Order: sequence, then structure tokens, then C-alpha cells
Amino acid sequence: MEGDSRLPIQWFPGHMAKAKRLMAEELRGIDVVVELADARLPVSSRSPVLDELAQNKPRILVLTRVDLADRTCTERWVQVFRDEGVTAIPVNAKSGQGLRAFRRALDEVVEAKLNRARARGIEKVITRGMVCGIPNVGKSTFVNQLAGRAVAKTGDRPGVTRSLQWIRVDRTELLDTPGVLAPKLANEEQGLKLAASGAVKEEIFEVYEVCAFVLAYMSQRYPDALADRYGLRVEEPVAWTTLQDVWPAVQPWFERIGRSRGALLAGGVIDEERVARMVIHDLQDGRLGPVSLEWPEDESPS
Repeated sequence: MEGDSRLPIQWFPGHMAKAKRLMAEELRGIDVVVELADARLPVSSRSPVLDELAQNKPRILVLTRVDLADRTCTERWVQVFRDEGVTAIPVNAKSGQGLRAFRRALDEVVEAKLNRARARGIEKVITRGMVCGIPNVGKSTFVNQLAGRAVAKTGDRPGVTRSLQWIRVDRTELLDTPGVLAPKLANEEQGLKLAASGAVKEEIFEVYEVCAFVLAYMSQRYPDALADRYGLRVEEPVAWTTLQDVWPAVQPWFERIGRSRGALLAGGVIDEERVARMVIHDLQDGRLGPVSLEWPEDESPS
């Protein structure tokens, strides 16, 4: 491990600032906000920027990548949000799981607007929604599934969608927007969770720190997954504090993972950077099994 460059937690690229301005303008004519958050971290992946912009607009919370999240944890989050008065719908945007439930929720919002219009003698009404969320949360994949065709550009890296585009879904016109990440995260651990999930680009975080965070977290919540994937038997779980504090405990784990997966340099030396990237990508791709990075008892949805 070379150095300890901290994950920048105040990351607000210029294209996101522009997107925020465009969204603020469009929201004036929006009837419902469709907010996408990652089911694995449904607190950290929600943007305070959206709270500022959307204010009192009706909102549907779509929890994406439910296939990668711990099912028990997701079910508990749905109940927590329901108790808060928020409609939260788990969705696998790739397979289409949960889309029927989303359409029902959207229809309820649309029907409420139509009833108000009919009461005023207006028959022809257009309902508009806005699909919002942080980068790389699956907005475009979600929109494409709803539309039944590839109408939005998709990718496995943050920031693919850079412009606004309208898509017709049933009785509603939905606006697909670029990812907007909050200009300042609440704390460094939140940034590490976002980095681990792939919500921020690899160039802006320290892979050793993110990997160490993932290993420490997994040692507490999912030790069996580390054993199954890497043959790593955790004798004593490690609580995350800082990289300097946990490195003496997790560095031997880098060693064991590197040897079990063949991540070696010349002379049989462990390639720690390769190990770090391997663990992060294994988490992001689901090779560590379903993992949730936030549980209700540890977080607050508000």
C-alpha cells in the first residue's frame, strides 16, 4: 500500500451542477418524482440535492439492484420507508422484477391528478414524471425496461447520461436525467460505501482504503461470503474506523486473498492493488453474494 490518499467527499463535477440547474427548471412542470436509490445502500445513495429541488412533489422511491442486495435487509428497508410515508419499490431493472408494482404506484399518482382535473371539467391531461438519482444507480436501464426498448444510453460507469430526454410510459411522460450526487457527503464512511458500490469513478478514490472498508464490513456482516469466495476464515471481525487503524488487521487478509486467487507479482509477492480491485469488483458484480452495505438498525432514512 502506497500512502493514504483520502477519498474526496466533496465531488460535484461541472456537468452535475449544470444538470441540477436544468432539473430545477423542469421540476416546475413535473407531477411526480421517481427517485432511484441503490438497494444495497438506500441512505447513502439518496441525494439531499433532490430533497432541495423536489420539495413537496409526490415521490416514488425505486430501490434498484435488488438482485445484488440482501433480501432480508431490503424487505426491512421497504417497511422502514413505508412507516415514514414513502412508497419504496424494490426493482431489478435488468430483469424487470418490480416494474409491475412500480407501474401501479405511478398509476395511483396519475389517477389522483386526473380526478382533480375531471372535477374542474378538464378531460385531456398530460402527467409528467422525472427519473432522478445519483450516478450509476441504474436510471437508464430502468427507463429502457419501462419503455420496452433501448431509448436511454446505459453503461457500467457513473455519468453515462449527460442530457435530459423524455420517454412516454403508459399515461405518463418520464424525463430521464443525468446522475446528480450531493455536493457534500455527510461523512467519509458514506463516501466509501458509494465508492464500493460503483457510484463514483475509480479515479477519485483510493482502492486500498475502499477494499479495506469492504473487508472490515464483510468480516462483521458476511464472514461466510469471504470464506466461500476467498477461503478467508475471519477469526476476529474488524470494525471500520480509519485505514491506518484497521490496516494491521486487514493486510494479512490481502495476503491470503492474493495467494488464494493468484494475484502475485514476480517472486511470489502479493499484488495488493490487484487484490483491492478484485474485491471491489467482486462486490459490485455480485460474486460475493447478495450484500447490503446499510441496515436499518445502523442508519436513518431521513
